[in-house]
Amino acid sequence: MTRRSKSTIRIRTISTLLITLAAMAVTAANRPSALAGAWYPGDPATLSELVDGMLDAADGEPVEGRVRALVLPHAGYQYSGPTAAAGVDQVRGGDYRRVVVLAPTHHVGFDGLSIADVDAYETPLGAIPLDKEAIERLRRSPLVQSIPDAHASEHSIEIELPLLQRALKPGWHLVPILVGDLAPEDYPRAADLLRPLADDRTLIVASSDLTHYGPRFGYLPFPADDALPGKIKGLDDGAIEKILARDGPGLLDYQSRTGITMCGYRPVALLLDLLPPDASVHRVAYATSGEITGDWSSSVSYAALAVTAPHPLSTTSTASQDPTAGDAPSAGALQRLHDLAALAVRRATLGKDGVPDEEVNASLAHIPSDLKRPAGAFVTLWKHGQLRGCVGHVPNDVTVAEAVLESGVNAARNDYRFRPVRADELDSLDVEVNVLTPPHPIDSIDEFIPGRHGITLRKDGHYALYLPEVATEMGWDRETTLSNLAEKAGLPADAWRDGASFEIFTSRHYRAPLGTTSDQPSPEANAH
Repeated sequence: MTRRSKSTIRIRTISTLLITLAAMAVTAANRPSALAGAWYPGDPATLSELVDGMLDAADGEPVEGRVRALVLPHAGYQYSGPTAAAGVDQVRGGDYRRVVVLAPTHHVGFDGLSIADVDAYETPLGAIPLDKEAIERLRRSPLVQSIPDAHASEHSIEIELPLLQRALKPGWHLVPILVGDLAPEDYPRAADLLRPLADDRTLIVASSDLTHYGPRFGYLPFPADDALPGKIKGLDDGAIEKILARDGPGLLDYQSRTGITMCGYRPVALLLDLLPPDASVHRVAYATSGEITGDWSSSVSYAALAVTAPHPLSTTSTASQDPTAGDAPSAGALQRLHDLAALAVRRATLGKDGVPDEEVNASLAHIPSDLKRPAGAFVTLWKHGQLRGCVGHVPNDVTVAEAVLESGVNAARNDYRFRPVRADELDSLDVEVNVLTPPHPIDSIDEFIPGRHGITLRKDGHYALYLPEVATEMGWDRETTLSNLAEKAGLPADAWRDGASFEIFTSRHYRAPLGTTSDQPSPEANAH
């Protein structure tokens, strides 16, 4: 072999090595499939046949209108695949240019949002490129970071992708977002961050399963008897009702109160904060692994829901479209108001000897300036989950701090439905504070959205009010809410239909045990 031929071989070898390294670098910039061959088939043809079969067999409830978002489950296809397919079938053939997936993190905890620093997500059906321009805009926010370990083996994003690859027209780009821990005030911030992306050709997917029941999940709220399937469904229905009502804070509160092991409650609550008043959420499909396997000792629940809206979410902001959206108190302010309400309840129960004037004055002296503005407020007392008193001050003629103090005293002593609170009950009470936005008169009752709005009714000297949570907790639609409101005002049930005037408002609320202070927040309490 000549010196020349050896040099040629060496050059070719080096060139081949460089090409191989370059190819490896391109591959390394992609997030490889972590589920192929386990959660779904690894062979492209087999996977395509499976997904197409699930889509063809989808029998979910059809929805009308432009689908702007979906809530989909994320278990292995043998379990949640048919339910997820029923949801994705609602957008089959859709010509979207971007899909934003909001999903929970199961393995690595963090605060805020995380987007993998990769070029594409891979499945056996091909690589899905990321929308780099959109992601760069998101990264300007301190809420957004990149945590590679959180994405490496996470299934909650990837499991949705083959379904979307087979259902949507090709050419769309992905924005894969893991949602970590968020403070209450972070949800509207994150929604405002995402809203500009939600244009007419963007689909948003919130990834979540519902109840995880059984020892392997550490969640056994019900005994494993014949009533178990119905009890699990009832627990799931409570969460679904919050979603159907577009009540993100209510969903967070429901998760806190029940402990429901709904892994994606944060992504779903974030999606709900994105929705304008004219959006509608539709139930499409529901199933449980207990039904599929016959083993109820370990069961996970799955639901598919679809969000429709006449206009792109990017052109409708809750703050700009909803006239009731006023300046909401911060989470810290709500906790301070809870302190005041608890102080008022203790003062009403124990008197000046138990809560001297000095303690009341000291608390008032440290009230921040944003609690010195006029606002209506309610204080609600709960004992072992049951209502124990609820009184509010609605006219905006006193500061919100003064309204809370007055309402706290009245909830403990002057709710005519209950006897006054006794000293031996204080340790068993939860205190909830609602701060109301200024009421807004409406010309049409269609402007009232149960679950989002509270409402007042006035007619012939009669008056009644419901907080936003009432319709959701009771499962009432608009007409049922108004009929009950009329009866509450001392009028016939149908009196609201003619000659009545209405005002709507929203509220933010905070609930925690009476003994919890803003310096020592309860781990089970949520500010909304």
